Amino acid sequence: MESPSLLLCKGLLLTAFLLTCWNTPTTAELTIELVPPKVAEGGNSVLFVHQMPFNVQAFYWYKQKDPTKSYEVARYLTPDNTTSKMPQHNGRRTVFYSGSLLIRNVTQADSGVYTLLTFNTEMETELTHVHLEVHEPVAQPTLQADSTTVTDGGSVTLTCLPEAPGLSIRWLFNHQSLYFNGRMTLSQKNSRLRIDPVRRENAGEYQCEVSNGYSSKTSPPIQISVTSE
Repeated sequence: MESPSLLLCKGLLLTAFLLTCWNTPTTAELTIELVPPKVAEGGNSVLFVHQMPFNVQAFYWYKQKDPTKSYEVARYLTPDNTTSKMPQHNGRRTVFYSGSLLIRNVTQADSGVYTLLTFNTEMETELTHVHLEVHEPVAQPTLQADSTTVTDGGSVTLTCLPEAPGLSIRWLFNHQSLYFNGRMTLSQKNSRLRIDPVRRENAGEYQCEVSNGYSSKTSPPIQISVTSE
């Protein structure tokens, strides 16, 4: 688990990054990018605005396709550098003067269409939409071994559970990626690891890490001991 000081540092860096990304004058089309492209519950998502027009006087964020006040998240007035929190703000959403919207600790309820409405100095308006999908995080796996004490020259099988479809599995040995050799075999979906024959250098902590493309979790370790015959 990351320390509070590291989390604070990351938060400050993200804030500084967003605050300094005001675009220079351009005629390019305004776009919104999801950063990261995929997010699971509990993560942070940035609706990152590219090519914000230089003559914008105000912009409004809404949590739906149509700009209705009851679904307004926040509004920003550029001449005064002021932000107003609106009904859909909920305390986890932060608007930056670059136009980007940060959503912290996302939940399934944050999924949906977000709309950015901009006003320029000629009072012309522009609507830009982006769809945010929040995925369920992967469950923490467990690791089972048919034996945790193995004789030198014997065999051991480790199983990573649950064996669910759509998961990718990575094996760890002493908290680093496992180096595979000719004495190790994996099942078709990588959920079972067999070592045969076992040698003394195979003694240590084993873990499996599962990922569903949106989040990853690592199992608690299992200690495998190797004894003489």
